Amino acid sequence: MKKMLFIINAVSGRLALEDTLMRVVEIFAKSGYDVNIHLTKGENDVELLIKDHGHEYDLVVCCGGDGTLNEVVTHVYNFGIETKIGYIPGGTTNDFACTHKIDTVTTGAATQIAEGLVREVDIGLLNGKPFVYVAAFGLFSDVSYMTDRSLKQNMGHAAYVIEGIKSVIKAKSYKLKIEYDDNVIDGDFILGMISNSKRIGGFELPILKNILYDDGEMEVTLVRKPKNAGETQKILNKVIAPSNESDMIYAFKASKLRITSDQEIPWSIDGEYGGSFSEMDIIVDCGAVDMVF
Repeated sequence: MKKMLFIINAVSGRLALEDTLMRVVEIFAKSGYDVNIHLTKGENDVELLIKDHGHEYDLVVCCGGDGTLNEVVTHVYNFGIETKIGYIPGGTTNDFACTHKIDTVTTGAATQIAEGLVREVDIGLLNGKPFVYVAAFGLFSDVSYMTDRSLKQNMGHAAYVIEGIKSVIKAKSYKLKIEYDDNVIDGDFILGMISNSKRIGGFELPILKNILYDDGEMEVTLVRKPKNAGETQKILNKVIAPSNESDMIYAFKASKLRITSDQEIPWSIDGEYGGSFSEMDIIVDCGAVDMVF
C-alpha cells in the first residue's frame, strides 16, 4: 500500500477541513493510500518532520494557505526528498490553487490529488530560499504577511484590498541595478515581482500572460518610481489592465537575474516575509518538484 503524509496547518488547514476531514481521508484511502495525519505544532515542526520522515512517504499532502505550501515544498526540495506533493488550499487568497485550477473545495482538491497527473513544477530561488510562485518587493508585496490574521478570517479578500490601499499611500522606492542575460536596467523602482503565476495577492493581473509553469523561466515585472500622483495612477492602470511594456513598467522572462541595491530590501516569498537583502541572486530550477493535481 502507498503511504501518504497529510500535513494540516493548525489554523487555516484545520478550519478548511472542519466538516470534511473524514471524507477527504476516505478519498485518499479508496485510492490506495495509508494516510498518516499530522497537525502542525509550531516553528520548525514541519521541517523536522520532513527531514526525518519525508523519505518514508510516496506522497506528501498539505492543507493550508500558500505559506503552508511553500514550507512543505521548501523542505522537500532542500532535503532532496524524492516524493510527490499534493495541495489542498485552505488559506485566504490561494493564489497557487487558482492559477493551477486546484479545487478550493477540500473534497474536490482531494479527488484531484487522488486522480491527478504528476506535473513537474518550476521553483525559484531567492538567495537560495525557494519560492513556489512569487518573490516580490515594494508596493503591495507586504500585504499578505502584514495583514492582521483576525482581519483575514473576518473579512477574507477584502482585508487585502484595505491593506493594499494603505500600501499605495506609503509607497517607497529603491534604487536598483538589475542584470539578466546581457541586459542591465538601472533606476528607482516601487515594485518588483518574479513570478510563475497569473494571480498574485488575490488579483489576476493581465500583464502576466503567456505563462508556462515548467519552462525554466519566470515572469519579471518591475515598476519605476512615478514622478507625480497622475503617473502613479497610470502605473496602477497598466498593472491591472492589459498593457504593453512602457517606460514605467518592464515585463520580461528570465531564468536568472541579479539585483543590487544601496540598501536592504524586504521581500515577500509566497505571501510570507522572506528576509531583507541588498544583493539578490534569483534563479529558476526547472521542473524541480513533482506535484499532483
